[in-house]
Amino acid sequence: MSSKSYFRYWGKAKPKDCGGVRLHLLAYHCLDVAAVGLQYLRRAPAFRDFLGSRMHADDELAQEQWIAFWLAMHDLGKFSESFQSQRPDLFEELRGRRPDAGKVYTLRHDSLGMLFWNDKLERYAVDNTWFGLPTKACAQGLNYWVSAVTGHHGQPPEPQPCGRWRNHFHWHDDPPAIFQFADDLRELLFEGREASIPTTLDPGAFERASQELSWWMAGVAVLADWLGSNTDYFAYRAEPDHPLPLKEYWVHAKQQAAVALDHSGVLPLDCGSALPFECLFPRIATPSPLQSWAATTELSRGPQIYLLEDVTGAGKTEAAVLLAHRVMAAGQADGFFIGLPTMATANAMYQRIAQVYARLFAGNASLVLAHGQRNLVEAFAKSVIPSGPAADDDQQLDESASIRCNAWLADHNKRALMAPAGVGTIDQALLAVLHSRHQSLRLLGLFRKVLVVDEVHACDAYMQGILENLLVFHAAAGGSAILLSATLPQRMKQALLRAFAVGCQSDAPVLASQSVFPLVTSWHSARPDDAAETPIATRRDVQRTVAVDYLAEESRVEAVVDAALAAGQCVCWMRNTVADALDAFALFRGKVPADKLTLFHARFALRDRLRTERRILDLFGQDSTPSQRQGQLVIATQVVEQSLDADWDVVVSDLAPIDRLIQRAGRLQRHVRDRHGGRLQDPAARDQRGEPRLYVFGPQWTDRPQADWFKAAFRKAANVYAHHSQLWLTAKALQAGRFAMPADARGLIEGVFGGDSEIPEALEHNANQAEGKSYGDASEAQQNTVKLVSGYVRGGIDWWSEAKTPSRLGEASVNVVLARWDLERLVPWCEHADLRHAWAYSTVRVAERLIAKSAEPEGAARKAALKQALLTLPGGGKWMILLPLEEVDGVFVGQAWGKKSGPEEFVLRQWKYQAASGLVEVEAPDDAWSGARPARAGNIARRNSGEDT
Repeated sequence: MSSKSYFRYWGKAKPKDCGGVRLHLLAYHCLDVAAVGLQYLRRAPAFRDFLGSRMHADDELAQEQWIAFWLAMHDLGKFSESFQSQRPDLFEELRGRRPDAGKVYTLRHDSLGMLFWNDKLERYAVDNTWFGLPTKACAQGLNYWVSAVTGHHGQPPEPQPCGRWRNHFHWHDDPPAIFQFADDLRELLFEGREASIPTTLDPGAFERASQELSWWMAGVAVLADWLGSNTDYFAYRAEPDHPLPLKEYWVHAKQQAAVALDHSGVLPLDCGSALPFECLFPRIATPSPLQSWAATTELSRGPQIYLLEDVTGAGKTEAAVLLAHRVMAAGQADGFFIGLPTMATANAMYQRIAQVYARLFAGNASLVLAHGQRNLVEAFAKSVIPSGPAADDDQQLDESASIRCNAWLADHNKRALMAPAGVGTIDQALLAVLHSRHQSLRLLGLFRKVLVVDEVHACDAYMQGILENLLVFHAAAGGSAILLSATLPQRMKQALLRAFAVGCQSDAPVLASQSVFPLVTSWHSARPDDAAETPIATRRDVQRTVAVDYLAEESRVEAVVDAALAAGQCVCWMRNTVADALDAFALFRGKVPADKLTLFHARFALRDRLRTERRILDLFGQDSTPSQRQGQLVIATQVVEQSLDADWDVVVSDLAPIDRLIQRAGRLQRHVRDRHGGRLQDPAARDQRGEPRLYVFGPQWTDRPQADWFKAAFRKAANVYAHHSQLWLTAKALQAGRFAMPADARGLIEGVFGGDSEIPEALEHNANQAEGKSYGDASEAQQNTVKLVSGYVRGGIDWWSEAKTPSRLGEASVNVVLARWDLERLVPWCEHADLRHAWAYSTVRVAERLIAKSAEPEGAARKAALKQALLTLPGGGKWMILLPLEEVDGVFVGQAWGKKSGPEEFVLRQWKYQAASGLVEVEAPDDAWSGARPARAGNIARRNSGEDT
């Protein structure tokens, strides 16, 4: 029997009814995790160098030993009697006694570990000079390393009152086991060398460095624990009477950790040499001026930020990818992540990047799509390659996978940013600096990547505040950023640059160019006193004047659309709300053939939304033909205004802020075509469809508006764009009847958002309210974001799960899952072989005020069917609401309770769903009810995704 009492503790266990080895000894699991972390440091030298530079340490071996030791201590809390007693059968088998009934597992083991460190182990470390004489002086700094590794379940441990360790740990058995384990770890992992803190910093500077590094160290702990818990690589071992000595097991653990990391897809890859533009984008015959700049601009060492401002269609995406590639090839980055404003734009960008990303790496890189429904995008699903030895042996699979994604990375959104190449919604990156679970893993995933943010102007005050904080963290870790926009206000640009400079511990210079457009602004940490502002020429085919017709009557809009369709043109009317889009759809539904009329908004089941998105790109993408386009009408909301490479002959838009209108105008005659709509391949050719003309539908223009000038005309959209003075300034600018791009771009943006334009007295109250809300949103962003200097600690703040973390502000919304009655059985609206996918494809996002609770069906059989269906939903339906639909006269209808004015007041709403029109309310509610009659409701997400209303 071993004299080491720590071999009497289990770390992982199988359910009681499973065969084989039932448990994995805690000491071995701790070494598994330490081994993964050690091998990660050795295979990601840039991260090891980052730690060393912050610690002022140049001994690589000492750094590796230091990190491995703390990772091996990550599960201190599992030594507690309360944790071990969760399996009384294993406890009695290992310890020869029954667990203390008074030690109840009420505090999770990550917090138990921090509790024991604070109450007992820190004093033991100081008294025994674990790391030589500096141990006592540096004790405050050590706390951050303990917090980082014990908080390996995605959030810092919960602080506890001093002296509470006895409530959870056995006073006689557990402390000696922990002390002995820690002493043996020091001897093993420091390999006989005198253990020391790998730093030349004084104790105060060491504490500050530890605070900052704890954010990334926590990410390493999460990654190492996830991989170190994978039984494909770390099989259970349970030999408490004759255990393998730690030294021998350590050799085995390091070997397995190397294999696990090889198969995980998280390691940095060789980015190879810089390739010329034509090798990356062979389909582009002549690069645009912006793309030429990206190919030749001088790079520097260290963090660098680029703000690319150019008109829609100028090739900003390709310029950003080329620039990111050059930064990577220069050894200044190991990968990239492209963040976009919506799921639709992320899906479209994924398709574009999939064609080029493999050329950016010398090895087989994983390209991961990161957003809430990324598993259901077919191209992504087909790209997933199984991790593990089987995939390595299947050469045919490896060669045929044009878009490669490792299965381990694809398994969860939280891991997605660890891939060398990623595309997704910007929310996935913003969550790295919010009080959300596993934010540290996201932060680690962005380490040494080029962060590309497209359509950065789409950020409101709240999202901008979060993005600024993300830039602080990203720059502090040596990352670089490329921000893209066609419409970026000067104030916003200066604020983003300032945030990045703060992360580099520098001051950002004041930008000078307030009138030049297109423009590239670049700033390098190696040259902190100078921000280069480089005017960029514009490609001839995107230099144009857009005529503007301002229409105040819906009948005139109808006449414009009718005339264009009769002439064989394709038209898109972009509306500001789903309700307005539905009204327009109804207006044309009777007179436009069904195969020529498309409605596109956010209130479709996911499967139908993805199909509509694909249809839009097929009918109106750059390769669309005249026969496909002829006489087509699309009624859409904001989902089409950004990053979708679609092109219409005629565009009508509801009045929106000028930056949105410029984006929408970018979908007007986007590609050069002949008069019939055929694509012209000659780069010198001019569009033959006549002068591009944007029709804007807005309130009657007046230079002396009433306070309700906008709301009286567009009641449903009044809260979507709540700053009505900005809408009035936009309408005023449009009275000129045309604008030239890029010549007028800067003046239009600054004229509306610059803050210096006069507004009518009647709109001042609304303007003050909107400005106040903007300041409040920015303040909330500061409250919800983590702070670099605070270190990885709770700080009395509630760390929310992703389901509740607001990466955007907006109207509270909920996931509604559509089901249909099949006799007395409820089945998902969308069919799929995998039930989980069927439910996900059947999901639609709806405002909580419209649907807040399920309505119970009549009859015992159907009530039982509803209950059974809820059990098959993810989380038992905890975070969603089930809406059963029944076919009545060829239409599927259902009902659910929406919110009324009071907190417990509900109103029964009737709904219908069709693949062509989405989820539509049948009639206005006419009766309210208070009480507990509605079926069990899922929790409401705190904020919506902000895509449209």
